[in-house]
Amino acid sequence: VPLRFLPLAVGVVRKQLVTVATMSSELQWQIVRNTNCFLLKRNGTTFTSEPYNLTGRSSFKNCGMVNKRVVAVDAAPANKGVVLRVAKARAVNRPAKRFNNIVMRKNNRRIIRSIRKNTTRQNYRTDLTEAAVRRACAIVRSQNAKAPSSTGSKRRHKKN
Repeated sequence: VPLRFLPLAVGVVRKQLVTVATMSSELQWQIVRNTNCFLLKRNGTTFTSEPYNLTGRSSFKNCGMVNKRVVAVDAAPANKGVVLRVAKARAVNRPAKRFNNIVMRKNNRRIIRSIRKNTTRQNYRTDLTEAAVRRACAIVRSQNAKAPSSTGSKRRHKKN
């Protein structure tokens, strides 16, 4: 597609937007799957430390770099709840507007219900729903962990 110039005023020219051909997600995955900085190869299994990968497995389904629709679950600031990050499929080329951040500070059941609702609405990513719920439950469980008691256990001996 050739560039077209549209005159705005005398001596001022504006370039019209030109669409750029993009690669499919499958082709991107074939390029990235064996060579990226997030790969962790342990005992014959390939894991990943990508920010938008819920399970930690290196696979096309879970890859946050090549899929347009991704879901992430992280701890909220100051360990008070969970943040659900859902990507907008239409804002792939706009990093500042790409993600909706939803902070959830309610109890565990409401968090699970909200995550299920947000990932299954309009068939967003129903395949990642259970992984997102598991990650959120693990984060909430770690935030509610009780402090360990004193280091030594004290036994009471019976007096004879």
